[in-house]
Amino acid sequence: MTSNGRKITVPTVEKYLKALEESFVLYKATRYDIKGKKYLTSGSKYYLADVGLRYYLLESKNADEGHILENVVYLELLRRGYDVYIGKNDSTEVDFIAVNEKGEEYYQVCNWLLEKE
Repeated sequence: MTSNGRKITVPTVEKYLKALEESFVLYKATRYDIKGKKYLTSGSKYYLADVGLRYYLLESKNADEGHILENVVYLELLRRGYDVYIGKNDSTEVDFIAVNEKGEEYYQVCNWLLEKE
């Protein structure tokens, strides 16, 4: 918003994000320190309830496929009944830690891999 010349404070952004969560437009994934076994207060990510909103907001279908795929996987894990967190292990990130009554599962999402020659 500031890049568009609008002044906005951190509490205002937090208030907007909370309202979008409560209206089920956004879902918040909290960051979890795998090594320290604790929830972190910073570094959460937000995922859209409908990827079509992304197209509308960006006014283009030329979006980052990796982010879209990550969003779809997050929503599918929620649909399957998991509690979903973003994993942190030292300086690396695990896209998702999915937790249910059976235990934890770790997911790394990508839309293509490079092969070594």
